Amino acid sequence: MERYEILKEIGSGNFGVAKLVKDKWTGELYAVKFIERCKKIDEHVQREIVNHRSLRHPNIIKFKEVFLTPTHLAIVMEYAAGGELFERICNAGRFSEDEARFFFQQLISGVSYCHSMSSVLHSQPKSTVGTPAYIAPEVLSRKEYDGKTADVWSCGVTLYVMLVGAYPFEDPDDPRNFRKTLTQRILSVQYSIPSYVRVSKECKHLLSQIFVADPEKRITMEEIKKHPWFVKNLPIEFMEGEEASLQTNEENEPSQSIEEVLAIIQEARKPGEGLKDGNLFVKGSSSIDLDDLDIDADIDDEIDTSGDFVCAL
Repeated sequence: MERYEILKEIGSGNFGVAKLVKDKWTGELYAVKFIERCKKIDEHVQREIVNHRSLRHPNIIKFKEVFLTPTHLAIVMEYAAGGELFERICNAGRFSEDEARFFFQQLISGVSYCHSMSSVLHSQPKSTVGTPAYIAPEVLSRKEYDGKTADVWSCGVTLYVMLVGAYPFEDPDDPRNFRKTLTQRILSVQYSIPSYVRVSKECKHLLSQIFVADPEKRITMEEIKKHPWFVKNLPIEFMEGEEASLQTNEENEPSQSIEEVLAIIQEARKPGEGLKDGNLFVKGSSSIDLDDLDIDADIDDEIDTSGDFVCAL
């Protein structure tokens, strides 16, 4: 941490905590994710870091470097000064349709780019880790699934949240009933748009094409990008093609080689010297591993994931 001055904590998750830092040499601000040094920094964590390093897109947070502290692996990345999208939703209650479309276009552009890079990125495991509200039905079935198709569903959940200010598959009368969300409402695609929320027919049509239980019948990412609702007021950089908006010049290249990154990650798998900053690492509960979860069990009192990000209306 010789180069960086920690300013404040900006978020926490299942694997670590993110802090806002200032580069003492340049004065630039960065976000740094700290992950405790231990064996849980496995091949999955390594894959995510290596994949992130290879991505160059204006709607994807840029990777800068990794380094070690005595207790943690630190991942330095671009700081998004605008804050959390869901914090903005909480403050607004919900977005207008035009504002939701503005963010959804960026989301689809970024996710579509990641899909286009799938031949370059390291392959993904057949994992069922994630925030329950965003998980597609086929993922819950614990069968093999296409991650790209499941991503379409998750993007649809984000769009719904922006429009309504709540998750689409929660029971409005029992929003903390996690078991019901998983076993009933998601698997049966049971959702509705409240009568007090004004949403155009085109937008409702797009949501109905996304929230389809059969992944083979679900709308594709390419079809979303051609949907009448999506293309309205589409920024010119999206219309000209994703290649035109990618930032590939040398000054945006990571400062570390892939060999350096892998060596640092390998060293991070060794236990650290003990927590010297009690506030540096905070374990959150924003995601779960469904492979370790018995959906039929009585888990309502054990896991509270409802409303983690979205404020009540």
